[in-house]
Amino acid sequence: MKKIIIFVIISKLSLALGGIEIGTAPSVISVANPSQTANITVQSPFFNPAATMFLENGQHLYLGAFGVFPDYETQYNGQTFLKTTTFQPVPSFSYINKKDSYSYFIASGSLGQGGFLKYSVSYNAIDDFHLTAINPGVILGGSFFISKNISAGISARIIYSKLEAKGDIKNEGAFRSYIEATGIAPEISLLYTPTEKLNLGIKYLAKTKLDYDGKVKEGSKIIINKVFGKFSVDNRKDFPAVLSLGSLYKITEEQRFSLGFNWIMESEKTIDHDLYHKYKDTYEYGIGFEQDLNEKMTAILGYGYTDKGTNGHTIGDMTQLDSQQLGLGFKYKYSEATNLYTAFGINFYKTDNSELYGETITTKRKELIFGMGLETKL
Repeated sequence: MKKIIIFVIISKLSLALGGIEIGTAPSVISVANPSQTANITVQSPFFNPAATMFLENGQHLYLGAFGVFPDYETQYNGQTFLKTTTFQPVPSFSYINKKDSYSYFIASGSLGQGGFLKYSVSYNAIDDFHLTAINPGVILGGSFFISKNISAGISARIIYSKLEAKGDIKNEGAFRSYIEATGIAPEISLLYTPTEKLNLGIKYLAKTKLDYDGKVKEGSKIIINKVFGKFSVDNRKDFPAVLSLGSLYKITEEQRFSLGFNWIMESEKTIDHDLYHKYKDTYEYGIGFEQDLNEKMTAILGYGYTDKGTNGHTIGDMTQLDSQQLGLGFKYKYSEATNLYTAFGINFYKTDNSELYGETITTKRKELIFGMGLETKL
């Protein structure tokens, strides 16, 4: 029974790799404050491309990266059999060329959960086991003014996804197997500034269809098909559609308050009936505050809550745990053309205890995050 359960959990973990959730493409500013839909920065292509129309004319560049320090653990009847603390780097960049009546941009990063996780496996049938998931992508698009205070953005996200398993299994020998797919999804966005103090933003990202053809590219042994069992059955791992809403209010010239909401439409996912509980939609709530400390320095605070709606049915799926995010960041105005960012964050997840074939599976997760970024006008 334990052998069956561990392969169920491993196949679930191949879905749950990485510390970055699906909702929006991550950049450094989102670590400090997850509420970015109505904000106007050079990082806007990740959150609301329409906001790029409110930048100054000219060429703008953002470069940044943050690191995720995860602490993930899965227990079988109180005993740890999967654990990782492997560091995950998450780079991102954007380039914007803003004109009087339009802008165009390109941005890239991890457009979904991603990263490298090395598990320490406490199970004597497995000598070594590595799972790797990467989901890099590119955002291409442009924006334009509908009126003097309403802008619209039209863009596309192109994602390459690869999941790989390799290692050594007792009496089976060394193995390596992977699956991969490419998908593209359109997105539309609006930014409305009804007054000088208020920004309102909305964005809709369509579902990204990723078809793995239900085939394992290498290593067709039965044991590998168990690892990628879900993909062999339903062929897909679509990233769900996302509707984002946000507002930013300028309390004073030195203080700004923001709210954000993401509706992640996961309930349309195809799930194996017995091993993968039917997903519900996810709802993300964000709140942020910025305070100018002086002419050079701005402090950024943020809080986020994610309601996954499936606790009690996660069975080792780390992407389906409710969570809270706390963030702190600083923006330093290095010159008239350049801003520097530093961000710190911590994500707390609700511990889940689920039953599978009468056995208790406990899933725990926590992340510390540190990031640095640069925005400059070329």
